[in-house]
Amino acid sequence: AAAAADDKEGSEEDGPTFADVLSEKAAAGGGDVELFGGGGDAPVETPRETQYQPVLRSGLGNTVLLSGTVDATLLNILNNNFFGQELVPNFEFSKIKALVEDVGAAKKKAISREARYGGLLDKLVIEAASSSANVLPSKEELEGASSWIIQIDGGEDATSMLPKIAELAKDAASSELNHVVVLIAGASSSSTVDGWDAVAEASSDGESFKCTLLAVGELSDSGKEGGFYHVGQLGSEDAAVAAATMDAVPKISRKKAYQLLAHALALDCTSNQALIAYDYTSAAITAVATPYAEGEFVARDDDGNELVDEYVNVKMESRMIQAMREELFTQLMEFDVLVGKGLTSYKEYLENPPNKENAFSASASNVSKTKRDEEDERIMAMLDEEMAKTEAIKKDLADKAKAVEVEGIAKEWAIKEYSLRMLGGDLDDSVTENEFLISIQGEALVEADKTFERIHSVEYIKEQERVEKAKMDTGNKLFWDGMPTLLRKKREKMVEKVKKQYMDLLSEADLESIILNE
Repeated sequence: AAAAADDKEGSEEDGPTFADVLSEKAAAGGGDVELFGGGGDAPVETPRETQYQPVLRSGLGNTVLLSGTVDATLLNILNNNFFGQELVPNFEFSKIKALVEDVGAAKKKAISREARYGGLLDKLVIEAASSSANVLPSKEELEGASSWIIQIDGGEDATSMLPKIAELAKDAASSELNHVVVLIAGASSSSTVDGWDAVAEASSDGESFKCTLLAVGELSDSGKEGGFYHVGQLGSEDAAVAAATMDAVPKISRKKAYQLLAHALALDCTSNQALIAYDYTSAAITAVATPYAEGEFVARDDDGNELVDEYVNVKMESRMIQAMREELFTQLMEFDVLVGKGLTSYKEYLENPPNKENAFSASASNVSKTKRDEEDERIMAMLDEEMAKTEAIKKDLADKAKAVEVEGIAKEWAIKEYSLRMLGGDLDDSVTENEFLISIQGEALVEADKTFERIHSVEYIKEQERVEKAKMDTGNKLFWDGMPTLLRKKREKMVEKVKKQYMDLLSEADLESIILNE
């Protein structure tokens, strides 16, 4: 007992326990102590190593109403209080209200480990909708909500329900409703959504609610997290070009769709906008890994005409996404750039890049280079040096290989020339072959170099390919149009020789068979 007392006294002298710290924090701050000692308030700044800060909406209020969905991903983002989650600075909802048809099934779907540990259960209220005919609330159920998120299906459901949403939102906007975000799942068109005009018109006076439409393809559970996707203005030129590369039934991962839905409520750039989003097709993903079809990578048809790269917009958009992720942009920042700036701004930047000597350059503003810049320059210099060495080695090997081949061609040419000149009487009989080879070495190298350039030319290679193709097309014919002159003469002489020997014994068909087998 005495030892236990000593241990207790010793522990008190060492300092307060973890439980004591949590108690003091709760007493001093007056706030909730969440998982791992975290507080319940959202951080003021996004905890990322980037200076980019998106413009966020104001007036989201304390209560958000959900109609047609209780997706766990959406609830966790709205809750904005789970350890390790990218927090949204302007999400400070104290009440998340969901109206559903089946309360029991909805609770079973919504309540998860994240919901329990993140404090979602303290905010979430799931109630049965007053009408079982559709997911829309009554005017009374909409009271008190400052933000409203609705999910409906595309097609006839959207056409009939969007005007009703406009009417409800217009009436509620006179009290507290400030923001309405509509998710249309299974949208079949990349240009328009019938019925959305009614919602846009209801909020067009600038004093009513702000509306946002997010039309997505078929929700899929098989999507890969962190993959490439398209998001942009519904019916814009960029969306029309991108639509040419999407499936007949566009798809998007369920998790990505609800992430975009939640962030659409947070960002100011999505206010009074109609957006479309879908995952890239497998063909587009494959195209992303290839360079732009321009310069040395340009594609041409059989006539040599330049082909248009139908995936150029997809490649640009994917490079934007990849660059932002390398700069540690959050999903909220990424969405803000793709919608607020978009592919159009990226193209304008490429067409009119800033001058080197401008206000942002180090020389103009007298800003010294950072250590990271200096290190990058040092590494790039090393890489350039290594590349130069590699190119020099490749060139040296190619020159040596050419020299060996040219020397061989020169020797063959000189030997052949010696025989021809001897037969023609142009050389004295006393001149040996070796003496002739030495005397004509310079001329032989010149002729060999010409021959080397010719047999490695594009025209010669194409001619050889044409000849080989012609051979394959001739089958077992003895003679054919376009056959090499030397081969034709050789076969003609063989025919004459065989005819003389076997004219009385063999038929024409037998003669042809013998010659072809030679």
